[in-house]
Amino acid sequence: MRKALCLLGLLFLVSVSAAAQDSSKIDMFAGYSFLHTGPGIATSSFNANGGVGSIALNVTSWASLVAEVGGIHVSSINGTDVDGTAMTYMLGPKISPFRLGKFSPFVQVLAGVTHTTPGFNQTTFNAYTLAISPGAGLDWNATRHLAIRLGQIDYLLTRIPTSTNQVTWNNFRYSTGIVLRF
Repeated sequence: MRKALCLLGLLFLVSVSAAAQDSSKIDMFAGYSFLHTGPGIATSSFNANGGVGSIALNVTSWASLVAEVGGIHVSSINGTDVDGTAMTYMLGPKISPFRLGKFSPFVQVLAGVTHTTPGFNQTTFNAYTLAISPGAGLDWNATRHLAIRLGQIDYLLTRIPTSTNQVTWNNFRYSTGIVLRF
């Protein structure tokens, strides 16, 4: 509890100093992520839950460079008990060309790697493979320094290893959460 109060106090102090700026230079997003997988193998699709966080460095009023980390955990795939995790580490451009009142739509294209554990990829080894994620989203700007990400919808292409080769998975990811602007 004490750590949470200290963190909130620090966040408040940073927000006060950021209030003197005309526009945000950095946007930090943290939220919930729902993933629907589409394996390109005999395994049927399944759903997983997790979280996602990103930092966007706003280069101009409409262009940003985004670094994103996301993770999901799955405990059951098609009735089979597993203990699997998949993490994504991606970078790329984000464009927010205009605002509609308090709403800020955006598009982004991120690329990087996926790290899967044996329970997730149904093999005996951890793996780092390709991840690409084009998507779009909509933020509602509650205040100058706080926004609610109403939704971010991404197509998440991943290459997941099997015991014999790599298989392309076509995934749908929905994320929502809060955005802090500094």
